Amino acid sequence: MRLLCSLILACFLAPAMAAELHEMEMREDIVIPELPGFQPLPEPDPEFSAQLREIVEAIGLNESAPNGEELWSSVALVDISDVENPRVAGWKEENFVYPASTYKMYVAAEAIRRVVEGEFSLSDVHTVKPHNVRGGSRPEAGDELTLSELIRLTMQYSDNTTANELIDIVDRQKASALLHALGCEGSEITRKYLPRDLEDEGYENVRGTVTSGLHLATFLWATETGAIGGGKGRGLLKGYLATNDRGRFFRGLPESATIHSKTGYWTIYTSEAAIIEDGPKRYILCALTVYPANVADERLARLAEKVHEMMGKYDSSSE
Repeated sequence: MRLLCSLILACFLAPAMAAELHEMEMREDIVIPELPGFQPLPEPDPEFSAQLREIVEAIGLNESAPNGEELWSSVALVDISDVENPRVAGWKEENFVYPASTYKMYVAAEAIRRVVEGEFSLSDVHTVKPHNVRGGSRPEAGDELTLSELIRLTMQYSDNTTANELIDIVDRQKASALLHALGCEGSEITRKYLPRDLEDEGYENVRGTVTSGLHLATFLWATETGAIGGGKGRGLLKGYLATNDRGRFFRGLPESATIHSKTGYWTIYTSEAAIIEDGPKRYILCALTVYPANVADERLARLAEKVHEMMGKYDSSSE
């Protein structure tokens, strides 16, 4: 996994800097939270995966990165029409890819988990710190925002300043511990949305954050089943995910569909992870691509369109 992460990062870091990167060491005080309601997803279903693979190949998501690097996308699909019997499909679903802003939902989930536990309140007021401010963001240094507003701006507008604030509030290592509780080792929150020379002390040379289609799907499965904060956590997290107004999948979905998602893009990386509901169709679709947005947007919309059509024909109760 470490070698894979290094290969991924090498395509957007100077070679000298890439050679200096290291894994984030978890502090001794970090405790993995207990998630008694969490049930791991089953192994991918071969027949279901074959159907997904046909779609991936038909729309070109199986192509390597356009810059000549040997980098590949990662796609995962979970049929949750029968939540007691989820069925998983994947194409390179365990491949680690840079998720850009999509991993902001991991950070928001840790904040919501602790709101439910009573450690935080959505009405808590936080002052935006100067070193977290990024160009093009809505808040400015010194602005006072509630935790709820920080989460909303992060999820709805993918604001980098508020995402940096949330990473400080929850502690990136504690957010990573939540992922470990879900069995998602390798998807640790290692970086803020800052240049390395502005990173917090001790994180300047930590490897970039990567994740996989399967880990995104596992996280949304935990969200849907209430494993993160129970019913209240489920409602809050899905509510914030529903505010995302920059998604790619919705362009390929009918107006009757409801989507709870988080998208991301940076240079050649464009991604989206979503819970999609449309009558009896209920599924999780996650795609991390190695294409710039001007290429990926159409392919992700077509992925959503074709998967939605397939789910109308797919009977999750069939053997």
